[in-house]
Amino acid sequence: MSEKYNAALGAFEQIKNIDGPLDIGIGTGSTTDIFTKEFLPKIRTNIHSLYSSSIRTTDLLKSLNFTVHKGKPNKILDLYIDGADEVDKDLNLIKGGGGAHTNEKIIAASANYFICIVDSSKLVETLGSFPLPIEVLAKDKENVIQRCQEYTQKITARENLSDSGNILLDLHEMQIFDPLQIEKEINDINGVVEVGIFAVNKPEIVIVGKDDGYNSIESSIA
Repeated sequence: MSEKYNAALGAFEQIKNIDGPLDIGIGTGSTTDIFTKEFLPKIRTNIHSLYSSSIRTTDLLKSLNFTVHKGKPNKILDLYIDGADEVDKDLNLIKGGGGAHTNEKIIAASANYFICIVDSSKLVETLGSFPLPIEVLAKDKENVIQRCQEYTQKITARENLSDSGNILLDLHEMQIFDPLQIEKEINDINGVVEVGIFAVNKPEIVIVGKDDGYNSIESSIA
């Protein structure tokens, strides 16, 4: 089996015996898609509600005959399950390669327990090799680009928009030594909707798929 499949399997084994019914948030991405297709149906009878982070995930869940709630959860969720584009040694993340990081962060903040599932290529010493996504209001695009040039001179805009119709920028060739501080600084820029650093809302556990199984890395912060 692939590393992504084994990471998804690890998430299933983490939650399969939890007493329910459960309120669960589902993220966006290729590894999360595997979990959703292969393992979420196995706990169907133990699910109370599902919250989706993106149009893509909503469509997938509906194709599997799940009822889906969209938007900000009006309750505390039991679990949030999602992937990541990079994970550092302290379990800080870069997310948003699929452009859904704003809604992903909203749902992650609403969950008691965030399980992040990744293949081993996503583990890094320092965040920033993967382009850092920022969702930006169109009218403030140039201002945000100018302000972000203090972090990197290589900034690109995607052709596609976010699910909310906003601009998506990518900051390339960064080295993010203090993810918590950089998350705050960029989010404080006028016109930024959300940056794809998950330091405030980092996971409680990261499950890393391997060729022959998976490893679990738990947060050292209680």
